[in-house]
Amino acid sequence: MIDPSAVRPSARQLAWQQQELTAFVHFGVNTFTDLEWGTGLDDPAVYNPQELSCDQWVRVLVDAGFKSVILTAKHHDGFCLWPSRYLTHTVAASPSGRDVMAELSAACAKHGLGLGFYLSPADLYQEKAPGGYYGNGSPVVASEIQPGFTYEVDDYNRFYLNQLYELLTQYGPIAEVWLDGANPTSTAQEYAFDAWFDLIRRLAPEATIAVGGPDVRWVGNEDGFARETEWSVVPFAGGRMVAEQSAPEVAGPAQLAAADELRWYPAEVDVSIRPGWFYHASEDDQVKSLPALLDIYRKSVGRNAVLLLNIPPDRRGLFADADVQALSAFGAAIRSYYDTAVELPGSFNVVGLREDIAAGQQVESFAVDALVGGSWTEITTGTTIGHRRLIPIDHSVTADAVRVRLLATRSDAAVTLTVHHDPTLA
Repeated sequence: MIDPSAVRPSARQLAWQQQELTAFVHFGVNTFTDLEWGTGLDDPAVYNPQELSCDQWVRVLVDAGFKSVILTAKHHDGFCLWPSRYLTHTVAASPSGRDVMAELSAACAKHGLGLGFYLSPADLYQEKAPGGYYGNGSPVVASEIQPGFTYEVDDYNRFYLNQLYELLTQYGPIAEVWLDGANPTSTAQEYAFDAWFDLIRRLAPEATIAVGGPDVRWVGNEDGFARETEWSVVPFAGGRMVAEQSAPEVAGPAQLAAADELRWYPAEVDVSIRPGWFYHASEDDQVKSLPALLDIYRKSVGRNAVLLLNIPPDRRGLFADADVQALSAFGAAIRSYYDTAVELPGSFNVVGLREDIAAGQQVESFAVDALVGGSWTEITTGTTIGHRRLIPIDHSVTADAVRVRLLATRSDAAVTLTVHHDPTLA
C-alpha cells in the first residue's frame, strides 16, 4: 500500500481547494413549474425569465467572496440552458431564446469569476421523448463525436459526449464539471465515464471533475457539513472507494487496511441557501440566516472541504432580494471574522488552523493551548486539519498567546495557527 504521507494533490485539486467558496445555480424549467425534479416532457414555453441578468448573479457572488459558479446547464429533466445543436428541447425553443451559458460566461470573464457547469447524466427527456436516446438499447460502436475524438459508445453516451464538447469548447475556460449521481429515471443506462473523463481532460485539462469524477468527491450529505475528521487521502480497492461516500468514516484505519491504493480525493459540500434547490416563492421567508450560513462555513470550509452553496434565481432570472441580502451579509462576515485574525493579547472564540496541503495532509491529531494569567491551558483538541480547520470554543477566551501541539502526524507538517472572534457565536 502507498504511504499515506506521500499522497499529494494535483495542481487542479490544489487550486480548487484554495477557492473555498463555489456557488451553485439551479435554474431552468423547474423554476417556472415549481418542481424540484422536472418530468422530462415540460413544455419549453413555460421557461421565460424576462429580466434575466447573469451579470447580477456574478456581481452578487463576487461581492460575497465566491471564486467560481456552476450552472445547471442541463438538469435531470433534460432541458438545456444553451442552444444545443443535438436536440430541440433547449432555450432556443422557449420565449426567452437566450443562451444562459454564453451570458454567464461573459459575466464571469468580466468580473473575474470561474465558470463551471452541471450536466446531468440522467435525462428524463431522452428517456421519454419519441426517439430519445436514454436506455434505448443501441449498440456500442466506434463513434467519431467530433473530428479527432473517437469513442466506443452507444447512442446516449454519443449524445452526452457531443453536449460535453459543446459546453467545453464554446464558453471559455471551464473551472469545474459537475456530474450528479442522482437518477430519477426508471430505465437502465450505462454511462461511459472513461470516455467522458477523457474528453474533459483533453479539452479542459485544468477543470476539476466533481462528485462523479476523479478529482472531487461528494461529502455524502446535502446539509452543509463535512466530517470532523475529513481526510483528503482516501483508500480505494479495485478502483472504487473502500467506504461509501456517506459513511461516517471514509479514511480511517479500517478503510486504510482494506485498500490497495490511495488517492487525493477531497470533499465538496453542497447545500442550498433555501430548503429547495430551485426557486420557490413559498420559500422566500426560509432563506438561511447569517448564523446558519456561518455555521455551514465553519463545518465545510472549516473542516477541510469546499463549500458549494446553491442560490437559485427566481422567475425574473434574478437572485431574489432575500438571497442577495443573505449573501451580502455572509461575505461581509467572513471578511470581518475569518479573513481577519485577532491580535493578541485579545479575546477570541474560534481557533483557525491551516496545513500546507501541497506537501500532503499529515496531521492526525492536535491540541491548542492558550496562555492565560501566565499559565498554558488547553482550550481545544481535534484530529485532521487539511487545508483549513475552524473550531468554535464554547466560551470566549482572553489570552496573551496561543500555541498548537501536534500530537500525531504521518510525516512532518507545516501548520499555521490563528484565532478569530465571531459575534454570532456569542
